[in-house]
Amino acid sequence: MGATSRVRRKRVVIPVATIVVVVALVAVLSWTSLVVLGRADGSSSMSPTIPACDGRWLTEGFTYRFRDPHRGEIVAFRARGQLGGPVVPDPEARDLNIGKRVIGIPGDSVEGRGGRVVVNGKQVDDIPTDDFPVTRLDADKYFVLGDNRSFSQDSRDFGPVPRDAIFGRVVLIYWPLGRIGVPGYDKSLVPSGDACGS
Repeated sequence: MGATSRVRRKRVVIPVATIVVVVALVAVLSWTSLVVLGRADGSSSMSPTIPACDGRWLTEGFTYRFRDPHRGEIVAFRARGQLGGPVVPDPEARDLNIGKRVIGIPGDSVEGRGGRVVVNGKQVDDIPTDDFPVTRLDADKYFVLGDNRSFSQDSRDFGPVPRDAIFGRVVLIYWPLGRIGVPGYDKSLVPSGDACGS
């Protein structure tokens, strides 16, 4: 009877312990921003790279502890405010986690000219973009844009993003299931327009 009781206890203790460890691991990874889940929340600003309206992605915060963001990467940064209203990148804020593509890095000169984005005098992609004035990036400042530029609230609106507000790199789209994969940078993509009807 004693051996049977120990076997029953093991059958209960092992799954419960496994669940506790997994929940603790997820909590620690989220709390330290090593893994953060993001979502489009009714936005189409990164569409079609990140699915509009209800697209979801995984952000990892490990890489940027050892190096700075590169041009072309989709970064996640902290901001205060509300989408559609005033947004201010802020490393201390917890209101918003926003995902956008890095277009300019410290020392760059970024402008919208002739319907395209120009960095340091060179066109960076063929994505249609309204003209905007030159922005010269100071140390630790990044210029970010949405891929769906006509429907994106980005550095053209709230200015460059400070390095310390950037906490992670978008590495995986996981929803909708038909779009699971690593987000790329299609430099000639055709933006989807206002796909969410907002």
